[in-house]
Amino acid sequence: MAEEEADASSDDLDYVFNDKGELQVCETLHGRRLLQGLRKVNSQEAVTFSDLLKSVEKNLVTLVITEDEKGNKLQYPKLQSDLGPAITALNESRTTHTFCDVILCVSDTKFHCHRAVLAASSPFFVTLLLGEFREGKDEKVRLNDVQSHIVSDLLDYFYTGSLNIRNGNVESLLHAASLFQLSSVVTACCRYLSRQLDSDNCFGILYLAEFYSCKSLVEEARAFAIDNFPDTVRTGEFELLSYDQVLFFLTDERCQWCKESVYEAVMKWTKADTTRLEFLPALLRCADLRLMTEDYFKFNVKHEPLIKNDPECLDIIQEVEEDLFQQRTHRLPAEILVQVGGISGSETAGHKPVKVPYMDCLGPWRCSHAILSDLPFSLVSKNCYLNVLAMDDDIYILASMERCQAEDPREMQFWRYVSSADLWLRLPEPLTFHQGQFGFVAAQGRLYAVGTNMAADKAAECYESFSPRSNRWRKIAPVPHTVEKTVTSSFKDKVVVMGYWEGRHENFYVQTYDPMNDTWEHYDVESYHCGKPQYQSAVLGSKIYLMPMLGRRFSMCAFDMESRDSRNFPCLN
Repeated sequence: MAEEEADASSDDLDYVFNDKGELQVCETLHGRRLLQGLRKVNSQEAVTFSDLLKSVEKNLVTLVITEDEKGNKLQYPKLQSDLGPAITALNESRTTHTFCDVILCVSDTKFHCHRAVLAASSPFFVTLLLGEFREGKDEKVRLNDVQSHIVSDLLDYFYTGSLNIRNGNVESLLHAASLFQLSSVVTACCRYLSRQLDSDNCFGILYLAEFYSCKSLVEEARAFAIDNFPDTVRTGEFELLSYDQVLFFLTDERCQWCKESVYEAVMKWTKADTTRLEFLPALLRCADLRLMTEDYFKFNVKHEPLIKNDPECLDIIQEVEEDLFQQRTHRLPAEILVQVGGISGSETAGHKPVKVPYMDCLGPWRCSHAILSDLPFSLVSKNCYLNVLAMDDDIYILASMERCQAEDPREMQFWRYVSSADLWLRLPEPLTFHQGQFGFVAAQGRLYAVGTNMAADKAAECYESFSPRSNRWRKIAPVPHTVEKTVTSSFKDKVVVMGYWEGRHENFYVQTYDPMNDTWEHYDVESYHCGKPQYQSAVLGSKIYLMPMLGRRFSMCAFDMESRDSRNFPCLN
């Protein structure tokens, strides 16, 4: 019997995840496939098989009585479209041991079955029970390397077309399905495992997928591991990978993570086993340390004992230092303008606006122009808010992704544009989710994410800072007062959050964060929004300029941080 005849196609299966996260699999054409398989099994000479087939088929036929033109009664059999009664009868014959002609022995458990049903359901049993093997004639057949409860689940599937896949049986089911050549069950197990992928188990699922040659699941697990690389590296499973597997991840073109995160992965894997020290130089070259921030390289890589004690690693470090020195001598001009993405088409009637991935650079003093690398694809292909800033010749984007549905997972992406290499690298995500537009500024060599959705709540936890030197986020103190319609700026190495106090627009609250001692100072000033209270800000000298976002007819305000005075200017027409 051909394999496609013995096993259901994955297209004939319905998949439903229940409230417990279990996958309910139902073969929609199970009855038709099973009965066709029974008729094709070449065992009709066996009395038990003949009796079994007759007992099943009598449930498929109803007697129709009609009259001819002369009024004579006519009787003829009609095949029912509903095969449920026949399948039920077949399963009942198994539970009552009626017409059973084989006993499967698994450990100490015995299962009474029908050879024809097993052969109609699995190519493995076609060969074992209907071929030239001894088991084809034995009443009892012993199955090794499988568990009894898994065989019980599969027998239920053979007879009923239904299967329940859960965390407690999926690995054993996958093994048994591969052994019995049940491609439909293998597909169902892969679908379940794909749904379970997370940072803690992706490498374990990858191992299973590779072992059982599940190509689609292999790609899904690899893609997940790469897309969540810093989180997956923190789990113990990463340390169990082979050298070739680690090398595969580091050289995969989809791995766009910052070299700081790649270096940390290399060191964690190397330190897990002293025999791996011989691979360290090759892995460091793959990490491309030249693309690190200079501070991280200076304070972390150069002082690593494993590197300092290896001559070949020291040669690599010296090469990187020379490259970093060359980068310092070829820095960008003191002041340039960079346009980061945007929207196109909305200015034309009838045209749907589309996101622009381009980055354009303008040198204002020489009137020179350059086209830089496009934005990362994920920032253009998804609906998201881009919060952008520049620090130390590089551009940082902290993106908050919109969710299509409330149950969708929250997602943020953090990217750094390395100006010396004209390329984007992905950084570790923040510790908490910041929705929509929020404060994103730089002060004292750190980047700060403040508030969420244009608000700063004193009871929330959405206040944190990122250090390029350590490649880590950490929590900071929350604002002392809740404010709305916030605008966040950096002034003299401090973070300034300005906004309206808890829904009241009479006063404007100014809250200043000092990174040195993790404290806030605050005071309020008279409101001066002169229109709808929603702003963008720019800092020049001692003043923070607040520019209205919702129209040009409103005035612009310059707030002096030293004198705490404000002055309004008309916006340009």
